[in-house]
Amino acid sequence: MNAPSLIATAWQKDSGMAHKRKLLLSILYLLISALLVSPAQSLAQEPIEPTLHWAYASFFGTGWYKINDERSAYILRMSPRWTSGKAQLHEDGRRDIAYTFRVPVTVGVNQLDFEDIPGILDPNNFTTASLNFSLDADIPVTSTFSIRPSAEVGYGTVLDESAWAWTYRTDIRTRNHFQSGKLDWAILFNLGLMGYEPNTGDSDYFVYAAAGLEFGYPVSWFTSANSQTMFYWHLSYVDFLDEIEVQSSIDEFDSVANFWQGGFALGKKDKPINIWFLKFDRLGLAYNYSTTGELRGIKFVFRSLYEL
Repeated sequence: MNAPSLIATAWQKDSGMAHKRKLLLSILYLLISALLVSPAQSLAQEPIEPTLHWAYASFFGTGWYKINDERSAYILRMSPRWTSGKAQLHEDGRRDIAYTFRVPVTVGVNQLDFEDIPGILDPNNFTTASLNFSLDADIPVTSTFSIRPSAEVGYGTVLDESAWAWTYRTDIRTRNHFQSGKLDWAILFNLGLMGYEPNTGDSDYFVYAAAGLEFGYPVSWFTSANSQTMFYWHLSYVDFLDEIEVQSSIDEFDSVANFWQGGFALGKKDKPINIWFLKFDRLGLAYNYSTTGELRGIKFVFRSLYEL
């Protein structure tokens, strides 16, 4: 083969290789572009699923709660109740049981403070609401010891969304009551289960155990001839045997294993506080704090730890 033929053959091979390289580079460019665009579209289109569920909102009660500085929940829980009978143990051994029927209504506003993804999440986030029905029985066992089993079922939904769930809860509470001079105090224990069955996605539940101390002391504030004002304070510890998972960032979840609660309140001895048409056993504030710092919260106190 002469020199011109060799040069032409080499040029054709180089042209073919260059064409293949351009084709491969074009395919790689398309693949990289698809990989970069797809996650952004997925984040923009897929809604953030609420993990602080309605059952959990009902459990924590009225207040403001913060999770790892990234998530806030504002909860309002109203619980009209009707009680039949008075729990007492007679000297002849007869036992009177008090039954209480409640209709808890809970509204929760959940805010996600994920600053690393501006523009993706609605700053108003989502609002939940639930309606429950509960029944409990206050059963005196001795003159100082009583138990209170309860059961609750309900329905919850994310407002303006299609998500809804059936919720359930059952627990048993015990109280051992003592008196030392003017000081009334009690030791309390609680064991229960709470969960939900959503219309889409996985169901969830948790088991919890709690122990607490509760005190009451008569004070002269707002006391009259017909009513004695009581100053109440309490300390309790709640442990989640099945840890609660809460969303702390766009792709991370934290577990809340337990929390402490300390609080105080004012009330009237053996009678409710009447404000317009509303009646409260007591009025006060409590602070929740988990030992590892995932959960913090300030809640309102309306009744004893012995009640739901």
